[in-house]
Amino acid sequence: MLQSYRANELRVQWETDANPGGTVNALDWGIASPSEHTVVAQATIAVAPDRFLHRAVATGLSPGTSHLYRIRSGLASSATHAYRTAGLADAPFRMAWIADNQNQAGTPFVSTLQGIMQHAPDVIGHAGDTVQNGDVLAEWQSQWFDPFAVAANLGQRTPVLVARGNHDGHFPPAIAYHWLPGNEYWYAETIGRVRFIFLDSNIVATTQDAFLAAELASPAAQDADFVVVAFHHPPYTNLWDAQGFNGMPYERNVWVPLFEQYDVDLVISGHAHAYERGVQNGVTYLIVGGAGGALDTVPQVPPWPFISVALPVHHFAILDASPGRLRWAAYNLSGAVIDQFELGASVPGVPVFPFVGAGR
Repeated sequence: MLQSYRANELRVQWETDANPGGTVNALDWGIASPSEHTVVAQATIAVAPDRFLHRAVATGLSPGTSHLYRIRSGLASSATHAYRTAGLADAPFRMAWIADNQNQAGTPFVSTLQGIMQHAPDVIGHAGDTVQNGDVLAEWQSQWFDPFAVAANLGQRTPVLVARGNHDGHFPPAIAYHWLPGNEYWYAETIGRVRFIFLDSNIVATTQDAFLAAELASPAAQDADFVVVAFHHPPYTNLWDAQGFNGMPYERNVWVPLFEQYDVDLVISGHAHAYERGVQNGVTYLIVGGAGGALDTVPQVPPWPFISVALPVHHFAILDASPGRLRWAAYNLSGAVIDQFELGASVPGVPVFPFVGAGR
């Protein structure tokens, strides 16, 4: 699977069931042919006696360009796949958003991925709970890798950026299979004119809070047209189950004031298995937890009145970003739009686009 979406980088990891001494694990890549360049895997991780995870990073790729690649381990090699790098700073891009496919108790995850495929995203954002039990290796195969393979090898063509959920946890397989930048728990990426900050809401730590504050105040965030923060547990939710969860108090007390202080545009979460949207003090909060888990349907008391859309439905969302504009549309698995809006950045000569309403 592809693990990053950058203008000049191809980051791939793959798994083999053996790794005899002397085996060469390598990534081949090029524009006209994958045989133009070769990078030997920089790391191999023994996840289990019959599971060896290999990591390779190729650099020097051309921005906004289709490249061909394959991976090799010994005499075995993969098919050749195409991957298009991110464009330069002003290039538009399309990003799909999902969360909470985990045990697929509500709907097969592959159905969500097949819906996403119709929109041909450049990159996929996942707000956590990719599997039900992060310490069970068989679930990583059946609940994560197999659905991507069935969906025309989507993960081998489209990078997936992840914020870990509580079901993923910090088990060794979760740390290995979700190869995250930075300290491998929280990180930030700029794509086009958007600064994305991914947090690990399983962790309550002043170090992460300091990272968030520093990132929001950084030139990368301040110079971006939009700032998007993604993590698993939502600060607010109006749908859950009979247990009465309505969001994370710690986030409301510590993170939300930072979102408001630094004019964060979107906050994207999962955990609640529903689609939700609300705007409070200029920040748009979104929940995209409908990728496959059993749905949460119970309205919470007291509800958050600013949440204007709360739909217990399986879904995915598409974020189209271009300089000065974000377009968001959420779709059910029949392909119908269930919610949509546009945002405009406060940059000279670029109009501000209001919400255009929610379709049912």
